[in-house]
Amino acid sequence: MVLFASTLLASLAVPLVHAHGQVRWFITSTTTYPAADAYASSPNPNSPIRKLNTYGPAAPFTGADITCGPGGNNPAAVIAPVVAGSTVTFDWGTWTSSHPAFVGPVMTYIAACPNGCMNFKGDTGNVWVKIQQDGFNAARTPQWAEQLIEAGGQSGHGTWSVTIPSTLPDGEYILRHEIPWCGLGFAVLNGAQFYPNCVQIKITGGGNVGLPSGVAFPGAYQPTDPGIYLQLYTVTTTNPAYTIPGGPILYPPNGTTTTSTVVTSTSTRTTSRSTASTSSTRTTSSSSSATTPGATPYGQCGGMGW
Repeated sequence: MVLFASTLLASLAVPLVHAHGQVRWFITSTTTYPAADAYASSPNPNSPIRKLNTYGPAAPFTGADITCGPGGNNPAAVIAPVVAGSTVTFDWGTWTSSHPAFVGPVMTYIAACPNGCMNFKGDTGNVWVKIQQDGFNAARTPQWAEQLIEAGGQSGHGTWSVTIPSTLPDGEYILRHEIPWCGLGFAVLNGAQFYPNCVQIKITGGGNVGLPSGVAFPGAYQPTDPGIYLQLYTVTTTNPAYTIPGGPILYPPNGTTTTSTVVTSTSTRTTSRSTASTSSTRTTSSSSSATTPGATPYGQCGGMGW
C-alpha cells in the first residue's frame, strides 16, 4: 500500500514538476475551441490547437520542439475560420508561477500554409512572422506581459488577445503564440524556458498584402540573445530597456512594417469577456493585483525540475 501510494503521488506530480501549462482554449468572435490536455491520450477532434505532450517547455529551445511545443507539431483535425481584422484570444487557464522573480514577454507569430495546414509544419525556412509582442512596461501594473496572464490565471483564466492583420490574404495559416519564462531571470546559457502553442486558422475577408520573410523555428532564438541571456532584475522602472527575443513585429494589424525591437505594449488583452461557442460557453476574467516592480535579485530558476 505504501509503495502504491508513493507511485501514485509520483505519477500525479509529473505534469507539475515539469512546469507550467498550455493554451486551454482558442477563442474567436464566434467560437470557443477547447484544447486536448497535453497528457490526454489523443487530440481533441473538435480543436484547431495542435496537441502538446507535456506542460513543460520546448527544450532545448534551439531544437525541433521550439516550432510548436513539445510534441505539438502534428496537424489538428480542425481549421478555425477567422475574419481578417478581428481579435482572437488565447486562454491559458490557470497559468501560474511558483517563482515570482521569473517573468517574461508574450509573443505571437503567424505562418502561411502554402498547401494547407494539414500538410504544413513550419519547421524549415523563415516562414514565421511576428505580429504581436509585449515585454516590460514600467507604466502599468503588472509590468511584465507574462504577469498579466498570470494575474488572470490566479482567478481562473489567463487570457491574451491578438488582432489578426486586416490586410492578410485569405487562406490557411498557423498562429504560434508563446510565453518565454523562468530562466530569463537567471543568466545561465540555455536556462530560458519557452512555451509555444500552435493554432490552425483560415482567414476570410482579408486583403492582398502577403507576409514578408520572417524567422525560422528552430533558429530564431540563440542562447546568447540579449533578451534571453540576462538578469531580469536589471530591468526596472528606472532602467526599462528590454529587447524581446525573435526580432521586431514584421506585420502589425494595419499591414505596415516596423523596425522597433523594443515594444512595451502592442496587443490588447481580454480582462472580462463572455464568449459563445458551438461546443461550450464560458466567461473569462482576470484580476489586476499589484506586483513588485521588476524581478528580485539573484533568484534562481531550477529549469525543468522547478
